[in-house]
Amino acid sequence: MSDSTSYDLIISGAGMVGASLALAAQQAGLRVAVFEKRSAAACAAADPFDRASLIATGSGRFLASLGIDPALLGSAVERMRVWDGEGSGSIHLDAEEGGADRLGHIVENRRLEQALHAALEGAGLHIHYGREITSAFADSRTMYVVDAAGTESHGTLLAIAEGRQSPLRKALIRAPVFREDYGQDAITATVWIEKAHHHIAYQRFLSTGPLAVLPFSDDADGKARASIVWSAKHARARHLMALDDARFLRELYQAFGPQLGHFQHIGRRGSYPLAALHSSRYVGERSVLLGDTAHGVHPLAGLGVNLGFRDAEQLLTVITAARQRHEDWGEAAVLRRYQSARRPDNLVTVLTCGALSHLFSNRSRGLARLRDLGMLGTGVISPVKRFLIRQAMGL
Repeated sequence: MSDSTSYDLIISGAGMVGASLALAAQQAGLRVAVFEKRSAAACAAADPFDRASLIATGSGRFLASLGIDPALLGSAVERMRVWDGEGSGSIHLDAEEGGADRLGHIVENRRLEQALHAALEGAGLHIHYGREITSAFADSRTMYVVDAAGTESHGTLLAIAEGRQSPLRKALIRAPVFREDYGQDAITATVWIEKAHHHIAYQRFLSTGPLAVLPFSDDADGKARASIVWSAKHARARHLMALDDARFLRELYQAFGPQLGHFQHIGRRGSYPLAALHSSRYVGERSVLLGDTAHGVHPLAGLGVNLGFRDAEQLLTVITAARQRHEDWGEAAVLRRYQSARRPDNLVTVLTCGALSHLFSNRSRGLARLRDLGMLGTGVISPVKRFLIRQAMGL
């Protein structure tokens, strides 16, 4: 086998998390190969649903260290307003109370991914598009992979960041995976709004599921827009998806309220079922999980991708430390340091997001009163509020 197919790190999946790990590893001096099952044209195409995420301040710092500035790609979030649709409780989270000028940025997923891909190309790392890894096996020193074209490559470690339905996770990690069906679908779209959003992210908890209305970049004509993630029970979501645009926007206004005035126009709507996922183990033989392959959370305010960026940053930290100690960073003993650092944080977030969704989707009047008291306490107890703000910022 020629040296051209030998790498320090092989990555399966060139989404936002896999691409960020590749760029960080490349900048750290590792020989990196990235395999992506999508074609180059598919990755370069615009997302018709304009799906977006809140890139928290902590993740923004990681991306900035790679030369990617979220401020140039999306709209800043300076404040967050959360309230209960079944009660009177609410929480206001302001970045300045956490000692910062913003909580993060709302960025289109595809736009950020494309910026990462362009940075990889600029660094001389060419993604293997349309070449999914179809099989992999390891011996005591090396991981071997075979892609869809039948080409074999080998390296020290395989990082798997190919999404929730990862075939490699099933083949290589072989560990129980916790799953929970939320009984909801998430509807995503871009909407044009009557009033400026003033960089405020809104989250309203309804009995049928949470509704997030997030500040989005203006369109080419300077008209204000927002990105919505409307989670609703399956029957309600099917009803909403079947409506024409005008009726959907009326339903959206009734569910959300007058904070942004009337919703004037909507882009293409998309929907997908919601479920939690968490692998009981992140580490296999010369293989490791990160991002949605390791964990999946409810899309409350679009925060889930930040866990993946923390995974990528921590994995590179572990690899770098092992290299400095002249350790084999593909060994399970080394990789368990990454697992120990990331798995508790991810598990708590998965369970917390699920619990919040269940708590606020319950119509019980008693629970509504408890929720109001909890929100009131959070709003008036400064240390608790500062903690939540720091958590929202990913710090």
